[in-house]
Amino acid sequence: KELKAEYEHKLEQLAKDKEEKWARDRKTFTNEIAHLRAEAATQKDQLASSLKEKDEAVSQRDALSKD
Repeated sequence: KELKAEYEHKLEQLAKDKEEKWARDRKTFTNEIAHLRAEAATQKDQLASSLKEKDEAVSQRDALSKD
């Protein structure tokens, strides 16, 4: 009986440890996803800015070539 109780206690502890690990991993993955989304948004903004600068430069070049 004592052995069974000890075994059940170990199983409960293992389950608890696994649940805690899953919770930590989930938090880590959630944080990583948020970080990557922020990074992607920054890259998107930088790309949009670069495209705008390029379009402005092309417009200026075209205006100068007409003169």
